[in-house]
Amino acid sequence: MMNILSLGNSASQVCESLKKYTNYKIFSIRNEGKNSKYNFVIPEYDSPEDYESWDPSGKIKFLDHITDEVTFFVCGASKSSALSLRILEILHNKGVDISVVYFQPEIEFLSDFQVKQERVTRGVLQQYARSGLFKDITMISLKDIESLVGEISVFDYFRKISEVFCDSYHMIQTFKNTKPIMSTFSQIKESCRIKTIGVSNLSCENKLFFPFKNEVEVVYYFGVNEEKLKKEGNLFRELIANIKNKISEDKKIYFGIYPTKYEDDYIYVEHYSPKIQENYS
Repeated sequence: MMNILSLGNSASQVCESLKKYTNYKIFSIRNEGKNSKYNFVIPEYDSPEDYESWDPSGKIKFLDHITDEVTFFVCGASKSSALSLRILEILHNKGVDISVVYFQPEIEFLSDFQVKQERVTRGVLQQYARSGLFKDITMISLKDIESLVGEISVFDYFRKISEVFCDSYHMIQTFKNTKPIMSTFSQIKESCRIKTIGVSNLSCENKLFFPFKNEVEVVYYFGVNEEKLKKEGNLFRELIANIKNKISEDKKIYFGIYPTKYEDDYIYVEHYSPKIQENYS
């Protein structure tokens, strides 16, 4: 069972789409709802400084039950994201292995104040990941996911974007915990703690969930129909050729092949970099 802790209303809404899977124990800290075993309602403050000064120690009881590992979801534009370091410090001091998933909203629609808040949060969390305080940080742009979805009604906007991210995130986690029939997987460089994810195809044409730059290691997860793998004799050779075309002097590529019962192929990719990701969009 994988522990997920979301901070803020937006990040917690995204996590709602993960609740259809049984693989996750999801805890939420937000301004909405009621206090429960898995949800803590924090006060509604006017400024990030107020959140920074609020001490969560001893107040959020379920933090005591998060041990070993946790993935922390947060959206940088929310005022409550200023509470991130206080929450993560509590977990770090307990020896919890921390991964971060960072959601960047469309900054064009943010106020000047929110833009500064987002920039600070994004930069600080990446710096902490680079320093080794976190296991890694996954950068996600809601704008980039929207471009993959196509037309969305205003009523379905956030739900659809959340589903695209959560379904992709879940499949990558599933593949990581499944033995492939063939792989070239290797340990990712210690310095490459900043990453993003995306979808791909058998031609290795990637559509990333963040405008990622300076990747030095790329990992593909090929979920291919089992019958296709058995019957199409040239499929493997074409796949290897497509992967080789992506390799360069500065970029290593690894892959795993997983037979599935699905009619369609499900192919995902991770890009890793040692460098801070700016707002390239």
